[in-house]
Amino acid sequence: MQKSNLNIKEPMYRKIVFSFILMIMFSLLFISCSKKNVTQYMTSREHFEYAMKFFSKKSYVKAADEFSLITYKFSGSDIADDAQYYLAECYFHQKDYVSASSEYDRLVSSFSRSEFVERALYQLVICYNELSPGYALDQKFTYEAVEAVQNFVDLYPKSEKKSEVDSIYATIKLKLAKKHFESANIYRKISEFEAAIVYYDQVIIDYYDSPFAGQARFWKGYCNFKIGEFQKATLILNKFISDYPHEKKLVTEAGNLLNKIKEKEEKEKNRKKT
Repeated sequence: MQKSNLNIKEPMYRKIVFSFILMIMFSLLFISCSKKNVTQYMTSREHFEYAMKFFSKKSYVKAADEFSLITYKFSGSDIADDAQYYLAECYFHQKDYVSASSEYDRLVSSFSRSEFVERALYQLVICYNELSPGYALDQKFTYEAVEAVQNFVDLYPKSEKKSEVDSIYATIKLKLAKKHFESANIYRKISEFEAAIVYYDQVIIDYYDSPFAGQARFWKGYCNFKIGEFQKATLILNKFISDYPHEKKLVTEAGNLLNKIKEKEEKEKNRKKT
């Protein structure tokens, strides 16, 4: 008899457990659906304020989801540019500068009259500067930073952020100057003198106010000398000695090269006479 009672109770126990599990599952499903629908009937302003609560709490992933939804759901509303700006800010605060720059750029192109345009352009400068790698690597983002600086300065020449942007620009230019200068040096060291001259010219013309400009002039003259362009070498080296007297070591080298050029020219004259 006892054995028979156990067999009767076991199926009942299983049913109770199964029912309990189902109840939990339906409860979780209901809660999940409730959370998904919490913004369904909100106005654009209410939804924006809801998203801002997450932003204020630094819950940037959740805030980004909400701002992104607002930009699609209320694309024609007066709150759309606000949502677009704070969507970019969410990525910026997560140091996802690629996504942030894309969203700032979208704001500038889609909402050109927005009050956030100046801030977005400034943030674009910051993003690309953060993405800019060391001088030895590809400088795609560095050139993006240069363009961002130019756009900002052109549109907001009297901005309170201009001095900071100018400082970033100076750093960027120095990096690009060094990039071209070191590229020229590499070509010079492997005796590709004509290619080296091209890069030295970029430093001399585009980065004339950099600390690499003087050395670039000397080494360009050196490369002209190595490929037998003595007239060009003479002009460049004399100009170098005149403009950069503080480069004492290179000035001495320039003088030595000029003496060699004179010797070669004298030998050529004597050879023609005979």
